[in-house]
Amino acid sequence: MTMRAKAAIAQGRVILAVNPGGVAFPTVEALAACGADCLFIDCERTAVSIESVPTLARTAQALGMSAVVRVPTKDPAFLTRYLDCKVDGIVLPQAESPADCRMLVETARTATKGRESELLLIAQIESIAGHRNLEDIAQVPGIDLILIGPNDLSHSMGFLGDTSRPELTAAVDDIMARLSALGRPFGLPATAATAPDLVRRGATFLYATLEGLLRPGVLDLRRGMGAMPGAS
Repeated sequence: MTMRAKAAIAQGRVILAVNPGGVAFPTVEALAACGADCLFIDCERTAVSIESVPTLARTAQALGMSAVVRVPTKDPAFLTRYLDCKVDGIVLPQAESPADCRMLVETARTATKGRESELLLIAQIESIAGHRNLEDIAQVPGIDLILIGPNDLSHSMGFLGDTSRPELTAAVDDIMARLSALGRPFGLPATAATAPDLVRRGATFLYATLEGLLRPGVLDLRRGMGAMPGAS
């Protein structure tokens, strides 16, 4: 089991995790070739099923990346199944209390027979309750990183996924500032435009989707095509 991502974060280095959005092994190879540090296997918001997780993880690890999986549920029985896939880390969605985080650590300890410290255990803050309990969540022993989820947080705040709302921006800024003050590693979605500021503010885990990475390049190409005579 590789500890690349966990070791890098512990050393204060910034890593890039990419969500490929599905099961496509050539995509994993391309991401590794392009320098991604971590494969973000999303079993919560994509069609990736648990049967695909071991092969995705082995592919990423063989190519020098770490592999973390965002699980679809906080049920310990399901967490154990994902831990048995030999991934490098677990992202627990909708972490709203210290009890949620202690459950993740305890489940990982049982599943790995006491080797949970080898895993990258991530609590995702994406609700009003998680924001309210931030300090208590962040200080649970065994939790390595807090992942901020602006999209679901905006839903929790009643904004239906509108991440441009100033109230949502203020909430994310507050979470980052409080985690930075605590000296706790954190991460959140990033783009080429936002990454420098996020790193300056202390983020060490930058998250992107394959679609988000592809879109600017495709749009640039389409604009270039539009400038050519006879382009449709």
